[in-house]
Amino acid sequence: MLAIAFWFALARSGVFGPTLLADPLEVLAVLGREFQPDVPASSRLLLHLGATLGRALVGWAWAMVLGVSAGWLLGRARTVRRLSSGVLELVRAIPPILVFPLFLVHFDYTRSAYQATIAFGAAPIVALSVASAMRRSGGVRHELLQVFGASAAARHLARVMDLLPSLVLSARIALSLSLVIAVVTEMVFAPRSGFALGAYAKDAEMTFDTPAVYASMLLVGAIGLVLNALLALLGRRRGGALGA
Repeated sequence: MLAIAFWFALARSGVFGPTLLADPLEVLAVLGREFQPDVPASSRLLLHLGATLGRALVGWAWAMVLGVSAGWLLGRARTVRRLSSGVLELVRAIPPILVFPLFLVHFDYTRSAYQATIAFGAAPIVALSVASAMRRSGGVRHELLQVFGASAAARHLARVMDLLPSLVLSARIALSLSLVIAVVTEMVFAPRSGFALGAYAKDAEMTFDTPAVYASMLLVGAIGLVLNALLALLGRRRGGALGA
């Protein structure tokens, strides 16, 4: 509440001007338009947010599948890791927005281009995190399990317990990055469906609709905060269940 009060006072002071800083009441009015029946679908912020979130989650899911698979392989096979780690670091250093036009052409400007760009940007982070955790796992506990004749299932479970913290952390980082990439790619090229938070925010910027820009930022920030909190909660519960 203190932050909102400070925002309200700063906006009303006129230090930055309405083009740079929107009034909280104006932002609230933008969100309130969602519940007015005469507002067209193209102006409904929640519809744009839902479309962007859908693309981000699909791209994030692909990034997790590809990243975990590649990380597991890199962590288990030393030769593969030696040959591929440099390539993976190179891919991670390439801004996803640079490959986005290539994906647009390859996928014929469909939603798959956005999802592939998200996966391209987020998968290397997951892969490197899982591979690093795989290299750190093992040690005395796994040697003891093998000496005392523990089953393969028990040894794999112990390895999963070792990997879980790194996996959850990389999933949270990848999810935040997926949302960012989804919004940025939509700002560069609006999807054919017309529903995209990035395109909505870009149009608002071009028409100097500052409250709509702030509403977009607040909504995507809130969604990212909630999703990250859910992943963190899931990680704690799974960790507790495995530990029990």
